[in-house]
Amino acid sequence: MPGFRIKKVYEGMKFTLLFLCVLVQPSGELFAQVSGTVKTSGGDPVSGVTIEAWSQTRRIAAVLSETDGRFRFSGDVEASIFLLRAAGLGFERAELIIEDEVKEYHFVLTEDPLVIDGLVVITNQEMCEFQQGDVSAERLWEQARLRYSGLMDTLGIASYLAEADTVVSITELGTLQLPDLNLSQRGSSSLLRFSWTRRISRQGYAFSTRATDGVTVYQSWVYPPLEADFAPHFIDELFGERHYLRILDESPEGWRVSFCPKDDDYPSISGIIALAPDTTFATIRWSFDTPEPIENAGGSILFSPVSPGDSALYLLPREAITWKSLPDGYYLQKYQRYEAWHVAPGDSVPLLPLRHSPGSRQDLKH
Repeated sequence: MPGFRIKKVYEGMKFTLLFLCVLVQPSGELFAQVSGTVKTSGGDPVSGVTIEAWSQTRRIAAVLSETDGRFRFSGDVEASIFLLRAAGLGFERAELIIEDEVKEYHFVLTEDPLVIDGLVVITNQEMCEFQQGDVSAERLWEQARLRYSGLMDTLGIASYLAEADTVVSITELGTLQLPDLNLSQRGSSSLLRFSWTRRISRQGYAFSTRATDGVTVYQSWVYPPLEADFAPHFIDELFGERHYLRILDESPEGWRVSFCPKDDDYPSISGIIALAPDTTFATIRWSFDTPEPIENAGGSILFSPVSPGDSALYLLPREAITWKSLPDGYYLQKYQRYEAWHVAPGDSVPLLPLRHSPGSRQDLKH
């Protein structure tokens, strides 16, 4: 049956050609990806910096720079990107416009030191001069807090932590010229976090203690760990009950919402929450207001960007810095970076394997 054989061979050739076409079809994930690097002005790679991809109207994707400072966006968003934004704790925000046929972009970040010399306190006093809230701000906060899985009342949490404590003058505060980071762990049980909530409801946001510098003993304050595993307090009903909220400004980048204490009879906090366009938390900065001794204490935390489809979100920071003044006029500055938060049911703290590999800020793996 020659005709039959010819037909079978022809059909086989069609199948082979179709298969070859499938093999050579370029994949969007492997072709035309926008990528690049993030470095300091001194040429050091910086990990953990948020790189946002924006269309002309909205944020469409976000990634973090890797250990070597590199970042990469998937090919499926490449055609929609108009500009890239880079933001990291201790650095000024940077932007790069997307250019035709250019796929590799290089950010050089400029340090953005904190200016604390009374300015934060003065700014917060002016911001909190009018003791009334804003209904639209309260609704926005309610919308933002619903993006997260709550206070984790029945969960233990833990994270690998790279940290550095430095004693600096006020002019050096926030420059993040850090020594090698110490690698450790941080965690808490739900009972510990509940005890902080109960203490705040009764005594405010600080309690008095006696401290020593090795020579003299002096009065000081202990503050709740808002920069770490107690950050979910910012979506707690107690936080909403104790603060007036006002929208400071709104832009395509999101909102800035101020919070001020309703009652300053006890140690209090005031500051600014920055929300992303999708109403997730981007950054929070606050200062403590206490009776004597005045320590000008405060903190700033940065959260990882939320990707579309992320579920079980917890309000836990990626990077943090806190500060307070010492009796000699210098400041104790604490820098902390969290690798990843592990969440487990129950009242115990998740057990993480020990690690022994300290390093610089630039080489902590995220």
